[in-house]
Amino acid sequence: MKTTNKQNKFTLTKLAQLFALGGLALNMTACSLDQASDANKHNGETVYDFAPPKPAPGSEQYSMLSHDRERWMNEQGEVVSLRGVNLGNWLMLEMWMFDNGGNPVGEGIEDQCTFEGKLEERFGADERARLMDVYRDNFITTRDWDIMQEADFNLIRLPFPYQLIEDANNPMTLRDDAWQYLDQAIAEAKSRSMWVVLDLHGAAGAQGWEHHSGCAGKNEYWDGDNAADNQARTAWLWQQIATRYKDEPAVAGYGVLNEPWGTDAETLAENVTELYHAIREVDTDHIVILPGHNSGIDAYGDPKDAGMTNVAFEMHFYPGIFGWGEIGYDVHRDWLTCGQNGTTGVCEWDEKIRELDTPFLIGEMQPWTGLGEEGGAITRATFDRYNELSWAATAWSYKVMTINGGQGNGTWGYVTNKGERLLAKASTWSCAGWDTTLADACETPSKVVTPTDTDQTFYLIVKSGSLGGNQDIRIDDLELVAQSSGENVLQNSAFDTASDWIEWSATDASPADDNLTPEVGYMADGNGILRITANGNFANGGVYQAVQLTGGESYLLSGSFVDAGSSDTWAEIYLLPAAPENGADISAAAMPRIDLNNDSLEDIEAYFASMSAIEYEVNEPVKSALTASEPADIFNFPNAPQGLTLEKTAEGMSLVWTGVSDATYNVYRTTSSGSNYQLVAEGLEAEMYLDTTTAEGVTYYYIVTADNGEESYASNEVATEIFYASIPGLIEAEHFSGQSGFQVEDTQDEGGGQNLGYTDPGDTLTYNVEVAEAGEYTVSLRIASSGGSEGIAFSMNGTNVGSISVPDTGDWQNWTTISTTVTLAAGEQELQLTALGGAWNLNWMKFEKN
Repeated sequence: MKTTNKQNKFTLTKLAQLFALGGLALNMTACSLDQASDANKHNGETVYDFAPPKPAPGSEQYSMLSHDRERWMNEQGEVVSLRGVNLGNWLMLEMWMFDNGGNPVGEGIEDQCTFEGKLEERFGADERARLMDVYRDNFITTRDWDIMQEADFNLIRLPFPYQLIEDANNPMTLRDDAWQYLDQAIAEAKSRSMWVVLDLHGAAGAQGWEHHSGCAGKNEYWDGDNAADNQARTAWLWQQIATRYKDEPAVAGYGVLNEPWGTDAETLAENVTELYHAIREVDTDHIVILPGHNSGIDAYGDPKDAGMTNVAFEMHFYPGIFGWGEIGYDVHRDWLTCGQNGTTGVCEWDEKIRELDTPFLIGEMQPWTGLGEEGGAITRATFDRYNELSWAATAWSYKVMTINGGQGNGTWGYVTNKGERLLAKASTWSCAGWDTTLADACETPSKVVTPTDTDQTFYLIVKSGSLGGNQDIRIDDLELVAQSSGENVLQNSAFDTASDWIEWSATDASPADDNLTPEVGYMADGNGILRITANGNFANGGVYQAVQLTGGESYLLSGSFVDAGSSDTWAEIYLLPAAPENGADISAAAMPRIDLNNDSLEDIEAYFASMSAIEYEVNEPVKSALTASEPADIFNFPNAPQGLTLEKTAEGMSLVWTGVSDATYNVYRTTSSGSNYQLVAEGLEAEMYLDTTTAEGVTYYYIVTADNGEESYASNEVATEIFYASIPGLIEAEHFSGQSGFQVEDTQDEGGGQNLGYTDPGDTLTYNVEVAEAGEYTVSLRIASSGGSEGIAFSMNGTNVGSISVPDTGDWQNWTTISTTVTLAAGEQELQLTALGGAWNLNWMKFEKN
């Protein structure tokens, strides 16, 4: 199964392919400020000393920045540690940042162009300009600048579109209000001793096909009849900006083009060099920031050779996102601590930057999303590591508004609108047969929330329903506990009696008329519970009660629930500021919705104006980590176990390794070398393990890690005898020898086991097979798909042998068998399946000789 992550800032499916970043882990083989001179040899390897401690951000004297070798320096000759955020969605709009949903402000509104275009189409150019001012005047206000200052940020990257400065209808003509918002941002930053990077996020014509260039699918900065004019307009624009701010010390540098990926690296370098020289005709002092291509910065060569001085390079690094591994501890450890051999990750880039004697800006990164409390430590470690290497860094992004509100495990916004209205959720199509605590709910696990800044009444709502299937949801021991006092604010939270809960129907004016039966105090195994059943028809509703919440207090929902054999059924628990109404469904929306296509001018203006009054929720773990006097206590992991060996014995697969002091051990196993390792044993104290759970005819690969509270890099990998799947015969999907892009998940298909999913076009599966006899075979595949696709291509030893399309089966776990014929040669071969289109799951395939 593959779902699109709507909060992705841009669409890049395989960022790992763009950066060859190996390795795993800050024991650290680190790179010092003076790496070239500090390097020494140890056992034939280059080893680097740690950099000296850096001053805290903001402690340096505030003055215009320039570069000295790879360092950002002030006029007093101090190295400046720059760390901050982007002000995304203020001057330059990205639709996903309104609420993380598809078309959040109206159908067809996908970027800056269509957003402003719809306003102008409906209300005229003057009203469009006025409405945009209302939005910008309210989206970022003094309280936002104060919040950024409180987080110890001292660098603000300011994305803006060209039409903020240039009259889009009159090329090379300044708008009457051209400097209104850049001046405002610089003044606010300067009053707080912050620096600003002026980031041209959307150039004339758009410098890429992505929506974040301003106009999705355009790319006319590089292509088409107007490309030369658009490039000339951009050079002119930067000369106007440089003229305006050439003496302004608050400007850290000029970011001439954001993510200009609509061309090749060489063309980009040539054009940016021209922009550099255009700026230097006006401003000889400010740093000019050279944007990296998605393939890197090599096309520039040494800037000095092109006559460029006082420049910095810029790249955007997103470990755990856009195909670069998975969100979590491991991917950040590997990146920040230079991998198992201490040569990859940031060290690889540091070596490149030091050879060029050029400062570095990580203009975008996202170190906290999806990480909960651990996101604070990882964010602090990321900024500290970058500053240690003399890199500047700004996270994307300061503020993101969401439908549900709140931080949860960490949204992309350091600040979000207050919310967390949906506290827990599970459904049978996501995890049929669930029987868990709310903390382990398969769709939305419960977490600590801070619902309100003022004392007020909220409503705890238990909501369940079905699409006509069997429904028997059971909930028990529901508590909403204030974290400061430990008080449970719910009445009859154990459902021992029928009291305190009010029945409610989302489908009918009276709960007595709907298809749902909530029973508070239903007796099961001698204890009262909440049971919600339905009569086999569509049902939706539940029970609720009012709760008094304290402003600023944090609460945690706990309890357990089970689907008791239900089908086509869900269970949700909400915390809302208004009671549910019979005959009307409820929504988790913490933000009002707006439709630019249909809503009135007055409603749109009110929505824009409301931005300044939205209650905020700050990512407190990140704030605490950034403002702490000590660095984060993270990446203090043990050495990796060494010398792992495997022996097949009569009892099973015997693993032995060399020990590590003060650590226990974890054993992982996979059927695909180098990927998809599954934990099979943890907390082992002995340097040995016997695996008795292997199956015949499957090749297994093992690694071992050490654990002292943090996990080490992996040991060497060992494998059992290489197995070749027999053709004819059945091959389980998860028994691949190699893969790219897929994930393994438990299947609901008959027979159980696992299936592969999360398919994107171009993803591959590789299997070692032995074909008994040459000839034509029928290959049958057990497939599930919500939407269908172009399907799958088959190749043997690199030669195409056939393909098959995938039908829409109606659901990711609604399985069917499809077949095609292929002609195969005999012998041991490598079978590869390549996804021609995404959106399908595979359980097994079977080959039969015709």
